[in-house]
Amino acid sequence: MPTYSYDARDLSGNVLSGIIEADAPGGAAASLREQGLYPSRIERVNNASVAVVTPPRVPEVGYSGPLNPPTVPTSGPPPPLSDGESSARGISLVPWLSGVGLQDLAMMYRQMSTLFDAGVPMVQALSTLSEQTRGGKLRAILQECAGAVGSGYPLSSVMFRYPLVFTTLQYEMIRAGETSGMLDLMCRRLAGYLEREIELRRKLKRETLYQKIVGFVASLVILLLAALVGGMPMFLQVVALEAGVLAAGFGVWWLARFLYQFPQLAAAWDGVKLLIPGLGGVVRRYSTARFCRALGTLYSGGVNLTKAVEISARACGNGAISQRLLANASALNYGEGLSGMLTRSGLLSPIAVQMARTGEQTGSLDTMMEKVADYLEDEADVKAHQLATGFGVAMSLLAGLLVLIIAITFFTGYFNAIFTGADKFGG
Repeated sequence: MPTYSYDARDLSGNVLSGIIEADAPGGAAASLREQGLYPSRIERVNNASVAVVTPPRVPEVGYSGPLNPPTVPTSGPPPPLSDGESSARGISLVPWLSGVGLQDLAMMYRQMSTLFDAGVPMVQALSTLSEQTRGGKLRAILQECAGAVGSGYPLSSVMFRYPLVFTTLQYEMIRAGETSGMLDLMCRRLAGYLEREIELRRKLKRETLYQKIVGFVASLVILLLAALVGGMPMFLQVVALEAGVLAAGFGVWWLARFLYQFPQLAAAWDGVKLLIPGLGGVVRRYSTARFCRALGTLYSGGVNLTKAVEISARACGNGAISQRLLANASALNYGEGLSGMLTRSGLLSPIAVQMARTGEQTGSLDTMMEKVADYLEDEADVKAHQLATGFGVAMSLLAGLLVLIIAITFFTGYFNAIFTGADKFGG
């Protein structure tokens, strides 16, 4: 087997050199990244050999079951899953009804981290959490997790069975924590990631609140004018029209959410959103910010860079951007740096790419990706506020135009009736 010499940095920024056996430079890079090292140079050497030692698996904090899971029984919780199985996440008719909110999940991970860090056995910690959890579905899942762990199965094996509750990113983070023995740290990082996601969604809701109020008030004004102008018949016609529009809108929304579970259809629609002037830039910035934040979280947890990029790409929230990132991710296996991959993708600004390159060179890639995410979110917030303000003005003008049309219709009919009556009276 060929031998390669390498220079690499660890997460603390220390430069390490050595030799490693691998089938190809890409295999050497992947092996180093699995050890938490980020290679800056890989060269093939002759007449050299190295003994590759596989470190033993470290049990996670508080884990009271056996180190290796038992043979899979015919019933009960599933066994640990291979890497390729994590993509089969299921289809649902109501994908937005997971039964568990992000706030509950963030609180659960925060409490799990505290209990594991305090040395509480995992089964006892999960049982305690299930007793004090308010949501019925999350309580049932935690009880199932406690039973599975007590039988010797990893926590992640139960999480995989609930794709609408636990995303692929959460599942992979927990698996990384189980493998590395840092489950408490992974839970703490997941809690922080979800809390930032919650804040991002709140920002988007705040930016669109004014437009929702304008639309609601405009609907009421139109109904009121219809009742005053045309009486009950016209009022009922307008009510029927608005009800039809709402029903059609809900149908389109449900169909879109359902079809969004199919990757190809989701990517096509997400690509259309990126082409919309104004909105496309906001969507791109928020999606790449999610990617960078997820990447920093996964990489800091010990997930090798290539796999972390793949998981983060799928968690970015935009299928078109995800496909573009995944198309460039394979180059990481052949020694290309993350900054080079991001440059070829064309998704990040030169400033963001330079920040990522600095993280590579200093061995602080996880921290720097968090800063890149903050930078992109700040940019997106400004653009979203500008877009929301312009949209609010447009909605106000549209509502005013509709009121004007109804008023013109009313006064036209009113004066026509007066003139018609005058003609009859005069004749």
